[in-house]
Amino acid sequence: MDKPPEYWYCDVCGYIIENVSDGYVIWNTNDELKCFDFKIIHQIKCDSKSYLSSTALNHFLGVNGLVYLTSFLSIGPIKKITCQGSSKVILNIDEFVDFIRRVQIPYYEEARRKFAKFGVIENYSDSSEVSPYFPDILKIITEM
Repeated sequence: MDKPPEYWYCDVCGYIIENVSDGYVIWNTNDELKCFDFKIIHQIKCDSKSYLSSTALNHFLGVNGLVYLTSFLSIGPIKKITCQGSSKVILNIDEFVDFIRRVQIPYYEEARRKFAKFGVIENYSDSSEVSPYFPDILKIITEM
């Protein structure tokens, strides 16, 4: 199994968050209760009072994190059967998928900073929508 992501770049200051316990995730919700603008930040140091929702970065990591992430997309079959609750709604699915990749896929966080480089575009622009995001390919991108 690939090792999980170990560090992230803060979306506020740009510096590395080396310890998961120093990381926090913030996001906003609009009037229609649609969630958007997910950011990974240094807890306290880079927190913004303009964001309405937040939780510790570790809630989004690993298998339990994937369970939490999917709750933003669906309330799940048990709640649906009993007509309880409602799912959170994502305003921009591409933005949310990028966030999921950042917290779930090894090497994605570092590689994403290089996606706009000429060599990356030249090598991967004609690939499928899946292949550039496999960890072994992302690792190659990090070295470009």
